[in-house]
This record gives sequence, C-alpha cells and structure tokens, in this order.
Amino acid sequence: MIVLKIIAIIFFYVSHCNLFSQDMIFESFNDKEYRGWEFITDQVMGGVSSGNYKVLIEDNVSFIRMTGNVSLKNNGGFIQVRKIMDETKNINFKEIILNARGNNSEYYLHIRTKFTLLPWQYYQAKFSVTSMWENYHLNLKDFKRSGVLLPKKINSRNIKSIALVAFGREHNVQLDVSNIILKN
Repeated sequence: MIVLKIIAIIFFYVSHCNLFSQDMIFESFNDKEYRGWEFITDQVMGGVSSGNYKVLIEDNVSFIRMTGNVSLKNNGGFIQVRKIMDETKNINFKEIILNARGNNSEYYLHIRTKFTLLPWQYYQAKFSVTSMWENYHLNLKDFKRSGVLLPKKINSRNIKSIALVAFGREHNVQLDVSNIILKN
C-alpha cells in the first residue's frame, strides 16, 4: 500500500513538472489553428479607425498580418486582433514571446484576465518592431495595468485573452506575427 502511494506521488510530481514547466505555442498560424481570432476597432465606441487581418504564408513562414489606420477622431484610437485563451491552455507561464516584424513602429500586447470586467480594462506591454523578423520577450511582471482597480500582478492562470494592438496615436499599421509562445 505504501509503495502504491509513493508511486502515485512520484507520478503526480513528474506529471505536474512536465505539464507546467514546458513552453507552449499559443499560436503558430499553421494549418487552421489561427481560428478564433477576432478583429476589433474603436468603431465599437464611435471611433473611425479601420483595418483588417489575414493569415499569409511568405518564404514558408505562416503569419498573421494586421493592417489599417488608427485615428484619434471621435475619441477613438485603436485597432486590434484578439484571441480568447483556450481553457485547455490555462498553464503557468511567466513570459510571452512574439516573433514579429512590421513597419518600424510601436505596438502593444494586451492581456485581459478574469479581473478585467469592463471593456476598457486590460494589461499592456509595448514592443517596437522593425522590418526584420525578431523575437520580442514580454515578461508578465512588466505589463502595466490600465487602472488602479485591477490587481498589480498578472497570474497567467487568470488570462482570458491575448490581443495584438495598435493604440494611442494616429498612424498606419502593419504588424506581422508568426508565432506566440507562452514561456515558463
């Protein structure tokens, strides 16, 4: 009986370590895995920003491309492509790695959690892209909350969605992302 308990404890420990310590590809835009992304603009609140997204393949690299124009007219100022976090991917991680390129501009990654109840609440991290593919490491501890009502720190298990966002200033948008990795 004791041997069975020890085996069960070892099995649980090994399973737990393997399940929660591995990096995980959140999105690679291969095959049909890119389903579930949605495009949102400030038009939902009266703004006039516009754009779209599509999945492309170039030099055997699949990627999502968000394009458009961000306008500050009518209290607007954003476009985004967002994906709801699959609950089966609810793992413990500390960093999000994006492989991205674009039009030499600043973009944001927005995270919504179970605590971001209002539409304008989020956590954000900024990254600046060049025209070359590069990895951008965004540590969860560096994300800034949009208001004081949100917890200061993000627990990865509470994340509900991840969004690629062009935000806060008038500009033309072209952001390409080939994969998103959740790193422990």
